[in-house]
Amino acid sequence: SLGLTPIQRPEMYIIGAQPLCSQLSGLSQSQRKLCQLYQDHMSYIGDGARTGIKECQYQFRQRRWNCSTVDNTSVFGRVMHIGSRETAFTYAISAAGVVNAISRACREGELSTCGCSRAARPRDLPRDWLWGGCGDNVHYGYRFAREFVDAKEREKNYPRGSREYARILMNLHNNE
Repeated sequence: SLGLTPIQRPEMYIIGAQPLCSQLSGLSQSQRKLCQLYQDHMSYIGDGARTGIKECQYQFRQRRWNCSTVDNTSVFGRVMHIGSRETAFTYAISAAGVVNAISRACREGELSTCGCSRAARPRDLPRDWLWGGCGDNVHYGYRFAREFVDAKEREKNYPRGSREYARILMNLHNNE
């Protein structure tokens, strides 16, 4: 749902302003806590989710189910209740969109908790290519996105060996 509704920049210093995290629907308890701790990240999570939705629609544009979004909490509709390759793809592309958006926001200096990537020059890069500037902080983007995206699955508590537990493991795998 973060990908469907644009998130405005939080106005944290205005007296009487509604807290951003209480306005967002569809967040789990753990995601709401992360939202409160990292409010500046939320608009980028929304951007990443929108990127994932657009890419899903592009990849499935010739199919019967084309990642069409519906206005409800499941975003992609009933297909998300089925353990299918389409469901796996939507989990994967959504998580990738969030990693990409957070990583780029770090590079741009938009987030207070991260900055440019500190990756060393790749060994196989040709010598005549200049290496410098500020790269996407994929390491931070991956860690934060993993914590945020997986939070909903990790707070569920089903017995080992149950169908629900298997589905949680599958969703976590697809997020990865």
